[in-house]
Amino acid sequence: MKQGNEMRMRAAVRFGFLMVCLGAWFAATPLAAAPGEGVRSLALVSAARAHDGSAFLAGLDLQLADGWKTYWEKPGDSGIPPVFDWSASENVAGVELRWPAPERFDAPGDITFGYKHGLIWPLRIVPEDGARPVTLRLSVLYGICADICVPRRAELELTVPPAMPDMATGETTDAPRLRAALARVPVPPADPDLIEVKWRENEAPTLEVRLKHCGPGCTPPQLIVTGPRNTWFGTPRVKRKGDTVRYTMEVEVLSPAMLEGEELSFILADPDRAYVIRKIM
Repeated sequence: MKQGNEMRMRAAVRFGFLMVCLGAWFAATPLAAAPGEGVRSLALVSAARAHDGSAFLAGLDLQLADGWKTYWEKPGDSGIPPVFDWSASENVAGVELRWPAPERFDAPGDITFGYKHGLIWPLRIVPEDGARPVTLRLSVLYGICADICVPRRAELELTVPPAMPDMATGETTDAPRLRAALARVPVPPADPDLIEVKWRENEAPTLEVRLKHCGPGCTPPQLIVTGPRNTWFGTPRVKRKGDTVRYTMEVEVLSPAMLEGEELSFILADPDRAYVIRKIM
């Protein structure tokens, strides 16, 4: 019963936080692309000087002041994920936004996931017509936090011209940073059995994850686990033996049976790359 009460309290607190923040967002006026408190810069950038009609790499570049953070798509207990609207774009058949692996922020009774200092969201842009300019128009709602949390709204625009015979093409100066951000987007590893997952029925339900092949010179990567709604994964305790790293974490769930047949995602991230492994429990 204690665990169920804690879960209901945590869910109620998060719901209340969501309502307060969303209310502040939609009440905030006017719309502005200019940075505000906590934001150094926010801009759309492209890796390509011009497009030839095929998909190209772009990005949404958010840089924060020291001490500020923003949130991941699954922000945890009290964070708010950003909301993106590309509907006003022109000559765009598709925009695929990718999420770099986040950091875990631990506080008493509150675990959130996000980014300190800022990040670049990589974008895969698919033009409709290779002979016309691509104009990206983004309306974004997002939150940033330091000692307090502040809602932000912005309207951004970027035009990438079509390639012409007499035009200087190639990459922009932003291209290396965009590729580095793309490398931080979790992808499946070459070895699908890189981790072993065990469920243990202790005083509190516990998940154990064993990472293999972490030999000399290998720093244990950060592990983030996500699953179905109303399930919370605690901060992992990390132990190492030889080339195996063991992560153990408590799981808050109304009943362990609720996870049977559900998919869990395991993200392993270091500063330069990230992997995601999905397993059915």
